[in-house]
Amino acid sequence: MQLLAALATAVNGAVLLYLWLQADPQRQADRALPALLVSLTLLALTLWPRATLHSLHRLSVLILLTWFASNVYNVTLTARPITSGLLIHLILIALFSFTWLTVRPAALLVAAGYALLIAAALTSRQPDVPGVILTAFTLPVIWYLTQHGLTVNRERIRNETLQTLATTDPLTGILNRRAGQAALDTAAAVHAHHPQHLWAALIDIDHFKRVNDDLGHQTGDTVLVAVAGALQAALPPGGAAIRWGGEEFLLLLPDQTPEQAHTRLHDMLGRVRTLRLPGVPPVTISAGLATLREAPSTLALIDLADRRLYEAKAAGRDRLTGPPTPTHNGGLPDTPATTPDDARP
Repeated sequence: MQLLAALATAVNGAVLLYLWLQADPQRQADRALPALLVSLTLLALTLWPRATLHSLHRLSVLILLTWFASNVYNVTLTARPITSGLLIHLILIALFSFTWLTVRPAALLVAAGYALLIAAALTSRQPDVPGVILTAFTLPVIWYLTQHGLTVNRERIRNETLQTLATTDPLTGILNRRAGQAALDTAAAVHAHHPQHLWAALIDIDHFKRVNDDLGHQTGDTVLVAVAGALQAALPPGGAAIRWGGEEFLLLLPDQTPEQAHTRLHDMLGRVRTLRLPGVPPVTISAGLATLREAPSTLALIDLADRRLYEAKAAGRDRLTGPPTPTHNGGLPDTPATTPDDARP
């Protein structure tokens, strides 16, 4: 809406400048000045934070119709010829009305506008009968095209919503398991010739059952959402965070070296460790990291990451277990634990 108002202001400003450069500039410019003032008013309204889009739509149509009625009045008063600008003006009213208003009030406004146009044609020295007839044909075409476009747009939004519901975990907003499995299969196919560059990590929230039992499932949901956000924020380009089940998350880390993969997981552990949620004790996670090069299939990749996650849990939680790298000992926990514990929840 703001863009349309700005465009109308620019066009009316250009018209005013052109007329000012013609013979008798004062008289010529006075014809375009009202249009410029109207478009400036609409632009100012679009910048007003309290103005709703719906009210701006209705106001714009009302202004256009009032302006059109004023032009028709001038035609009937002076009996001057009907210009193409008057016909285009009515077409714009129809376009905005059928796009922004419901069908019944839009049809009434357009019908009233066309009645005014006929009244002007009856009093004009040059009524432009072909133009009036062509406008009568154009108006229902505009109605059909705008309604068809609105239907297509609603269907597109509906499809996008269904797609989102089918692929997104409703609580955390990240991918659900079904979509995550598809993303993993696709990533594995892409990295088939360079399996060492695709990493997967299984993440589990430490002592999550205690949170649910002691603080309630609503607080548990708050923890899940916060952890998912922290994981999502630390993903590499093209990565994915997936709610794999309960308090368990699967992360896909494509195009990472071993050092980069470990560094990103340590960053995620640190982000979660620094979370401060009202009424919730400090939250930590454990992680098992694996690369596609170590596994013959995606199923084996997940199984390997899960075994390493169990090792991290058994070694004390709040840590990462992964394959060997030049700076990390493979198979051994490489993040100090905050609370020793040898049982997985």
